[in-house]
Amino acid sequence: MLKSIFLCILLFFSLSFSSQWFFFKHIDFQDLIEDLLNYQVIYIGEVHTSKEIHDMQLKIIEELFKKEKKLIIAMEAFQQPFQEALDLYVEGEISEEEMIEKTEYKKRWRVDTKFYSPIWRFAEKHGIKILALNIPDELRKEIRKKGLEKVKSPLIPPRVIYPPQEYENFLRKSLERHNVEISWKRFLDIQTAWDNGMAYRLLKVLLLYPDHKIVVIVGKGHLYKGYGIPYVLQKLYPEVKQAILYPDEEERFYFLFSRDFSKEYSSANSIRLPN
Repeated sequence: MLKSIFLCILLFFSLSFSSQWFFFKHIDFQDLIEDLLNYQVIYIGEVHTSKEIHDMQLKIIEELFKKEKKLIIAMEAFQQPFQEALDLYVEGEISEEEMIEKTEYKKRWRVDTKFYSPIWRFAEKHGIKILALNIPDELRKEIRKKGLEKVKSPLIPPRVIYPPQEYENFLRKSLERHNVEISWKRFLDIQTAWDNGMAYRLLKVLLLYPDHKIVVIVGKGHLYKGYGIPYVLQKLYPEVKQAILYPDEEERFYFLFSRDFSKEYSSANSIRLPN
């Protein structure tokens, strides 16, 4: 049973996703669903091992699907090179067990499948595309060894979008909490590539499926105050309309959404991948 969750709408008033958040109104669950239908990309941040959050993710997906069949579920839990296995699973060509094996889920994500299986089973049942969102471990290891500036990959945009200072500060505190043996430069490189790689993946899918909505299941650190993935995607595709559900420490959710910035850019409304 879902716990009662407090929802607030917060507005972003600038393209840089200012840290100045403004409470706008309280919102109940059905009103939230109606509002989410106005956005192309809908992020539901998570603590990976929180059952309550995963229950809420599934509930939102179920309710959105009742109103919008053109839906894609993007999951950080799967790495991009294993997209074919997810497609075969949704198409009913392989079993759940085979999908888990072929995506190397247990090796690469290592979070108990019980937290995510209700989501991917719902997708399989209704033929909803599951998008492998994460960059592969091999790419992160290469960046850790060489540095981001010396690594070229088709999984990262040609022009990397670097994080603003406020997000850097958040990442530095995250590094201090984890107490891992890695330099700040390498840690920042990896996090930057991680956010850029997932945002670039979303951009490509938006181009392929412009009439679909994408629900993004991802760790809340990649969404902090609208930075991370949403910040990069907004830079790559200024017209995109994004909404973020961000859980706080008490697993309350805050609803953040971006304005349509298309009128603030001189570029055309249509978009293409950068050369």
